Amino acid sequence: MSFALWPEYAIVLGILATMLAVMFAKRWTIAGYWAALAGLVLSSIFTYALWSSRLLPASLFHRSVSVDAFSLVINGLVLLAAGGALLIGWNDRRYGPDFPVLVLLALLGMMVLGMANNFIVLFVGIEMLSLPLYILAASHGPGVSGEAGLKYLLLGAFSSGVLLFGLALLYGASGTMVFTQLAPPHMILPLTAAGLGLTVAGLAFKLGIVPFHMWIPDVYEGSPLPVTTYMAFGTKVGAAAILMRFLFFGFSLATGWWGPAIGYLAVLTMIVGNLVALAQKDLKRLLAYSGIANAGYLLVGVAAHDLAGARAILFYLLQYGLAIMAAFAVITVVAKDRESLSVNDLMGLARRSPWLAAFWTVAMLSLAGIPLTGGFVGKFYLLQATIFAHQPGLAIGLVVGAMVGLAAYLRPLQRAFSQPVAEGVPERIRWPLASAIVLVVTAIGTIGLGVYPGPIVHIVNHSAAFYWLH
Repeated sequence: MSFALWPEYAIVLGILATMLAVMFAKRWTIAGYWAALAGLVLSSIFTYALWSSRLLPASLFHRSVSVDAFSLVINGLVLLAAGGALLIGWNDRRYGPDFPVLVLLALLGMMVLGMANNFIVLFVGIEMLSLPLYILAASHGPGVSGEAGLKYLLLGAFSSGVLLFGLALLYGASGTMVFTQLAPPHMILPLTAAGLGLTVAGLAFKLGIVPFHMWIPDVYEGSPLPVTTYMAFGTKVGAAAILMRFLFFGFSLATGWWGPAIGYLAVLTMIVGNLVALAQKDLKRLLAYSGIANAGYLLVGVAAHDLAGARAILFYLLQYGLAIMAAFAVITVVAKDRESLSVNDLMGLARRSPWLAAFWTVAMLSLAGIPLTGGFVGKFYLLQATIFAHQPGLAIGLVVGAMVGLAAYLRPLQRAFSQPVAEGVPERIRWPLASAIVLVVTAIGTIGLGVYPGPIVHIVNHSAAFYWLH
């Protein structure tokens, strides 16, 4: 069944090819970016071929790895995130020649998390995801970027220690490292409760759940824009995937242990994230708190602990990723040589570039959950999952969080269509071709998910139907 790992093998080949392209170039060259992009395309082809083969699911390495429709959808999402990050940072000398190599290394960790079914594979995936991002966050050297990388490294190391301690306690309580072999009713209760709590806390840090969220605004603000984009989308996909795998595989018969706690954290995260986003003036910090709130929305699907919740999470990850990539692509184009913008810097955007203002509008409306965008459909499916799970408190919390977030997203949208203070002919904004590709694809995808979500709904319905729960 080694064919099941062809998408991962393609990324490994892409990493080697990118490293060779960077090492043997006499001076700065775009060859590394093209090699990384070729690896993404090859992995995408293999992922699609596996999806069409109908030979899955496959269980490899003594049930440590599960390759199924779920893992293939996770592959597609993280490949999209990596492609967006590469295009937004395309051939920019500020990010260094090692930027595409580190993007692919983090991507491989995300793909490992999507198919993990073992404590060791879980931890390896988390570290493969995190270590390259520590370097990428500090890739601008001393200053704000170095501070962001150091904060991410220290807090990430602490959370990894918490996660590893929790996994060790669970192994001591169960005698197995495989998720699907865990039997909560027959495990040692004190060790199981402590191990489950510490493991979920470690994963909650990666996802940015309140109260484990304080690193996100500082790291987002200090990191280069393509890296921030990558963390905002790809890290959430990897963390949400392994949280679902861990809880739905290992503790699906003990939802009373973790379901209520996850629900309370979801409501707290949604409301706190959106409330604090209201007061932000820096666009990176605003989108950082927006990401925290959206992590709370994802937890709503986890707290529902059923197939409807899993389907809603997968759909929500896609629409959120498209919207957040569009938002960061607009910021990148407008900022030019700067690495951040304030909300007031968007004033007059509609005069300077009507098309950029249109893309910004699509991104903000989707994040706010306005109808005819993917964000509305994603929130609708999450709300539907809470109703199916008979959890009205979660439904109310989701609606309240969405209403609070509406004001946070409409404020920067209003600035884009307001008149600037300075008079005269507005300076035109030049569009890099790579960023233009990201904007067009994400805008079409966001509107398409809002108008005709049927094909994507079919895919996520199939991938969320975990075969071990039949």
